[in-house]
Amino acid sequence: MADAYEAFDSDQSAQHEADERAGLGLLSRFLGAVFLVLLGGLLLLDRALLRANRNQADLDAQSAGLLTESFVASQAVLLERITGLASDNEGKSDSLWSEKGIRQLTTSASGVRRVWVLNSSSQLQLDIGDSTSSRALNTDVVNQLHRIRPVGQFTISIVPVASRHTLIALVRTTEMGGITGLAVDGEALRTWLERTQPDTRLTLAILSGVDTVTFVGKPGGNAQALSAGQRIIRLPNGGTWGVTATHALTTRSLRWALWVLGVLGVLFLALGLLREQRRALQAAGRSIELERLYSDVKRANQAKSEFLANVSHELRTPLNAIVGFVELLRDGFYGDLSPRQVPPVDRIAASATHLRHLVDQVLDIAKIAAGRLEVHAETIVLRPFILNVASELESLVSEKELTFSITVGASLPRVRTDPTHLRQILINLIGNAVKYTPAGTISVRARLLGVPVASALRQSVGNTTDDAGAKALLLLAPRPGTWIALQVVDTGVGIASADLERIFDEFEQVNAGPRGDSMQRGTGLGLAISRRLARLLNGEISVESETGRGSTFTVWLPINPADLSREPLESTALMPDGSIA
Repeated sequence: MADAYEAFDSDQSAQHEADERAGLGLLSRFLGAVFLVLLGGLLLLDRALLRANRNQADLDAQSAGLLTESFVASQAVLLERITGLASDNEGKSDSLWSEKGIRQLTTSASGVRRVWVLNSSSQLQLDIGDSTSSRALNTDVVNQLHRIRPVGQFTISIVPVASRHTLIALVRTTEMGGITGLAVDGEALRTWLERTQPDTRLTLAILSGVDTVTFVGKPGGNAQALSAGQRIIRLPNGGTWGVTATHALTTRSLRWALWVLGVLGVLFLALGLLREQRRALQAAGRSIELERLYSDVKRANQAKSEFLANVSHELRTPLNAIVGFVELLRDGFYGDLSPRQVPPVDRIAASATHLRHLVDQVLDIAKIAAGRLEVHAETIVLRPFILNVASELESLVSEKELTFSITVGASLPRVRTDPTHLRQILINLIGNAVKYTPAGTISVRARLLGVPVASALRQSVGNTTDDAGAKALLLLAPRPGTWIALQVVDTGVGIASADLERIFDEFEQVNAGPRGDSMQRGTGLGLAISRRLARLLNGEISVESETGRGSTFTVWLPINPADLSREPLESTALMPDGSIA
């Protein structure tokens, strides 16, 4: 047997180790999959941020290109109107009216720095510009403007003025072969472009070849931290400019934070899962160990119960022999006893009877624990059964001069139970009531509870659960159903509320007597056996008590609704002299 148990423990340990390795392998694969998924998600998020930056730069370049095209188109329309006025007066000696009209046009336009008109012989006929302010153009710039000649009918040129300061020159030929020109400050285009200013924009540049038409923002910056968008601008004369917008990328700190948080999240997740896995494995190991210990305890308990049952059984034979020989001595079978011999023989008889009762209790508790106590159910009539049990205890009640009343209705239904076990329960409960009631009354009463509504007995005896006491008592029933509540009520010393459950434990006693008085002190097995027997009969025992005001023990006996009867209730009382009232 020991070898079998050791083999079982070895198999359990090997199985536990195999489960641990399998669990760790599965967890490792799961963590690897989670890490790959998270890594892919971080890569996608990083790419999405970069793509969003580029899209923002492209949209900004597109918007700036449209604004530039509209600005240049408006200046081309202004130049066309100027050219029309110049053509109307071309070749005439008096051009005052033309100059006046041109001044009115340029005054209403923003950013115009100079307007000039040349005849077909390249002679300057009209030159309007600001020559007094600090922004006046110098002679070299003016001469450079006058030297611009249109390619075809219309030309747009860029004329540098100073560092990062340019003029946009628009030149057109007149009908008579003359030239009209319009110079617009690049700052006007810059102001025009600043109407839209995204938060992430760093620079915006309008380029004509290698020349910069206008520039928005601050030069320089880290090229690795920029996202550029480009677009081609179509000019009214058929030429093209370029626009480039640079935007700040999502900050490296944010991107690094995403990566760090992602990796830390995976690590914490892995650590957490590993910790939980380790705890689960430890719990599984402890569970296996507890199961092994439980099996050991169960085997030990079963062996103890078997030992007690065997020893108790073996003790009964010599005890019965002792009791038998003592009775023969008391009856004078071996001769009459002398007066000095009678008390010792009586003491021997009492001690043997007490010891036999103790052995019987130990044997019963051992049989119940070992599952060897059988139930032989019979149908009994409760009233005569209880009267019979009461008659067995009549001498104890009379000795203490207690009032013993029995209230059991004759119409109560028959009970299908084991009469031997029920008798033992009642004897234990009534015996305890007599033992712990110095003076007063002991009552045994039975009550039918939980009768179905349609029951004929309910209709004949009235509603058995409508009064408050019955409802309160029914709440103590172990489960819903029809019950007979068989109560043993005494007016004795009572039990403290803290001890109401402890009294049903084996070898537990409340206010036990001195060790030397074992027959008066008892064994502490009566209530434990009674509750186990009640549960063996599919019932239960409950107790209500208060110190100094007595106790009420209720035996719950289940009733089959088919066994309900219609006989009327009757009440009896057993007086101290043995008569029934």
